[in-house]
Amino acid sequence: MKKLMILSAAAMAIFFAMPQFAEATTIQNNITVTQAVKYTEITAATLPEAVSAAFAKDYAGYAIDKIFQGDNDTYKLVVRKDGVSSELIFTSKGELVK
Repeated sequence: MKKLMILSAAAMAIFFAMPQFAEATTIQNNITVTQAVKYTEITAATLPEAVSAAFAKDYAGYAIDKIFQGDNDTYKLVVRKDGVSSELIFTSKGELVK
């Protein structure tokens, strides 16, 4: 009888522990999908004033090689300083995205 009670208690413990174990091993996958932005080359004259001002203020000493306008209203500037080329992406309000 004593073994039956111990066996019953062990079975109940396993039964009640299984849902908690299943919750603890749940895996959540987050997938981010980004759409490719298409850029068209533009001239410095068509660059918004906010972008020009932000670039001049934060990147003094850099030279602009090329300017592109994205179809999502962003602007990509290919810049160079000391022989090192970089890309900067601004919103039309002059906020640096990347």
